[in-house]
Amino acid sequence: MIYSFTDNIVINSDGDCGLEGQLYSKSGRAVKISSSDKVVLSSTEQDATVFLLARCRAWNTVTQSLRPLCYSLVDAQRSDRYVRHAGSYLQVDSVHDPVYPSRFDNDSSFFFHGDTFYPGYYAFESVNQPDFYIQPNADGRLLITRRSDTTDYNDTASFRISKYTSGKCIAMLEGKTL
Repeated sequence: MIYSFTDNIVINSDGDCGLEGQLYSKSGRAVKISSSDKVVLSSTEQDATVFLLARCRAWNTVTQSLRPLCYSLVDAQRSDRYVRHAGSYLQVDSVHDPVYPSRFDNDSSFFFHGDTFYPGYYAFESVNQPDFYIQPNADGRLLITRRSDTTDYNDTASFRISKYTSGKCIAMLEGKTL
């Protein structure tokens, strides 16, 4: 299925809108948003947060050749809340009142690279910090770190996208469902 973007609405080749689902680490742990809006790995496969996949907020600063890989993750329960890195750590931040507003669009945009380290898994590279990928630290909090050519790095920077469904139109800039 091919996806394209009109404004900030994801539209697939079948004319359906939206794309939402869950992320899991290679070890099988679910990615979730904590009660304090930190992006973390769950201690189990349960409690996965549903994310909306939106056109990246840094769309206009990304080269045309990289645009098909550029996305932003949005909390499906709060469509004004984007996953972004503030410093190195990932958190969910409101588009209406972000921490470090001048960096918000770039901090909340990632290149989704399929099969980078393992077939069937994605690696998420920071748009504004090239060669820095999302991975968990020892306590499970997600952050961006410089790519390292080790098996441990490849394992922890690999994520499976699961239960993604289309059919829901989301206007990301306005924070409302169409």
